Amino acid sequence: MKVCVGIATMKGRELTLKRTIESLINQVDDIHVYNNEIEPINLTDNGKFHALQLYSKPIYYFSCDDDLIYPSDYVSKTIESIEKHECIVSYHGRKLLGLNRNYYKGHKAYACLGHFPQTCEIDVPGTGVTAFRTDYFNPTEIYNSEYKKMSDLVFAHEAAIQDKKIMHLGHQGDWIKYQPIPIEQTIYGQEHKNCEVQNKIADKIYLIKN
Repeated sequence: MKVCVGIATMKGRELTLKRTIESLINQVDDIHVYNNEIEPINLTDNGKFHALQLYSKPIYYFSCDDDLIYPSDYVSKTIESIEKHECIVSYHGRKLLGLNRNYYKGHKAYACLGHFPQTCEIDVPGTGVTAFRTDYFNPTEIYNSEYKKMSDLVFAHEAAIQDKKIMHLGHQGDWIKYQPIPIEQTIYGQEHKNCEVQNKIADKIYLIKN
C-alpha cells in the first residue's frame, strides 16, 4: 500500500514546514500540504485530513504537524505497530477520565515529546503523530468539520462513533523533535484557557465509549 502524509499549514510556518517535509520525504510516497493561506477555505488543523478523499484504494495515512521533525525510522516503526495492533496508532494523546473535566488539564496525557514508554489504549490521539490504514478507518469528511483548531477531538469523536480503537505507542523522549514556535501562535496557546467546546466534545467521546 502507498504511504501518504497529510499536513496543514499557515503563513509564518514556511521554514518549519520545510524542515518537517525534509524529515519525511524519503520515508513516504506522497506528501499533501493544505495551505490555509492560499486555499479558498481555512480548515485550520483539519486540513491535514483533506487529502483522504483523493485515494480510492487503501493506504497508510500519516497525519503530521508542520512544527515537528520526524525521526528517520518514524514511518517504518509506525507501520509495524499499525500491523501489530490492527488499529489507529499515535504517539500523543489523552485517556479521558470522566465527564465535566477540563480537556487540557483534567485527563491523563501522553506527550509525543516526552519519555512515555507505555503502550496503551487512549481515547483522543494527537493528530500530529497519528497513523492508520484507510481500510480500517477512513474519515474522509472530518476535514470539513464545523469545529476548528481541534482536529484531535474531531478525529477521536468520529473514531468513537465507528468503534475504532486508538493505541498510544510507547517511545523514548526526544525521538520526535519540536521546532520552537511562540506559544501564542500554537493551537494550545490560543485555546487552552477557553476550552468549553473541547470539554463538551470530550464528554461526548467519553459517553460513547463508556
